[in-house]
Amino acid sequence: MKRPLLAFALMSVLGACTPAAGPTQMVQVYEGQARILLLPQPYRLTFTVNPATHELRGTLEQRRTGDRFEVTGTLLDTADGEELTAQVSAGAAPRFNATLLGFGVTGLSLKADALLSGRISHRVLDGHLRVGGVRYALTMRRVQ
Repeated sequence: MKRPLLAFALMSVLGACTPAAGPTQMVQVYEGQARILLLPQPYRLTFTVNPATHELRGTLEQRRTGDRFEVTGTLLDTADGEELTAQVSAGAAPRFNATLLGFGVTGLSLKADALLSGRISHRVLDGHLRVGGVRYALTMRRVQ
């Protein structure tokens, strides 16, 4: 009779030592396009969301050129879907340095940062990509 009690006590102690499983973060992938300077540009947005803090992290890829941008922001639940707001950063993009007759530019990024905002409903992201103060419509569908 002592052995089952000992086994139960040992399992209880070992169970208390194992780390608790945190909330899982599912990878979400959306593909679609934005019309930038009158031309449709294909994009892929890949991100995870921390369910406890609603923090979003991922990448936005311009499919035609292969350029990748870091995405950080939030994904909040609303009554009719989810609201996404994220900063799109060029990260370690190449920088431009030039001088002419003593005047010049130093450290100018060749890629612009942007703001991504929109609403996700029925696996569709309808939103805007704001680059340099200009808003471009963006529509993407969830593929994963």
